[in-house]
Amino acid sequence: MFSKDNEKLKIIVIGGPTCTGKSDLGLYIAEMFNGEIVNADSMQVYRYFNIGTAKPSIDVRNRILHHMIDIVNPDEEFNAAMFKDGADRVIREIHSRGHIPVVVGGTGLYLRVLLHGIFKVPTDKKLRASLQEQYTRDPEGTYKELKRLDPVYASKVSKKDKIRIVRALEIYRLTGKNMSGWEKEHGFKEEEYLSLKIGLTKDRKSLYERIDKRVDKMLSDGWIEEVNEILEMGYKETCKPFSGIGYREILHFLKGLITYEDMVKDIKKFTRHYAKRQFTWFSKERGFVWYTFPEALEKIKKEVYNFLKNGT
Repeated sequence: MFSKDNEKLKIIVIGGPTCTGKSDLGLYIAEMFNGEIVNADSMQVYRYFNIGTAKPSIDVRNRILHHMIDIVNPDEEFNAAMFKDGADRVIREIHSRGHIPVVVGGTGLYLRVLLHGIFKVPTDKKLRASLQEQYTRDPEGTYKELKRLDPVYASKVSKKDKIRIVRALEIYRLTGKNMSGWEKEHGFKEEEYLSLKIGLTKDRKSLYERIDKRVDKMLSDGWIEEVNEILEMGYKETCKPFSGIGYREILHFLKGLITYEDMVKDIKKFTRHYAKRQFTWFSKERGFVWYTFPEALEKIKKEVYNFLKNGT
């Protein structure tokens, strides 16, 4: 069922937009096929950010081993290269136990670098801090600068995505080459694993209804209280995970900048916008076969079985 030493390791990858059932399917497959979950969500790596990241419960994590969750504090650096290093390591460990890695997440960049590797570019902390200050002062102008220097990459990111905007400008200033140029040169061609890529989708109306219901449930589960608790721990609102959808809107509400009703509307609206960007990203990724879950569960099970048995 599993790869020999001289072959690529087999992994199952479950990707797609938020609220399409990735976590539920991943858990089902892991339980049925002796698997362990490898998280590929860029927010779930942070400790204490639980409700708004839809992090699996402790009970679920006790049922099936989960990896790459709660591995850094909110004020610590974490990026795609660090994700790849960690995920590569745990995938090898999972295989050494005779289990199958089930990689689950909607962060398309994490899945891309895991499967295809990552290009190495320099970093400069002082320059990055300066660009972060520039964005804080003038987010619209900073995004327009990226759009002028790299319209292709700018079209892939939201003007609210401070992290990617700053990193793209940092790379351009350090190398003279824009992000889309680096991506094109790297090519992301050769896959490092033998992977079955399962994409989950839903029609927009159903998806948006699910998003609205999940936001309401997260708030009723204590999302605002979670934010207050993290702040009371001493973590500043400038910490990277506080820029995530929902967390930043809750901060605005707590500071009295918006009403509760507007906060809820904004979280739902920006989550829908994020889902649209995920649809766009994954539509360009090679090798994903798309399903709706749970409607296509039997077909997915058959595909997983054939992949593990025959590699096809």
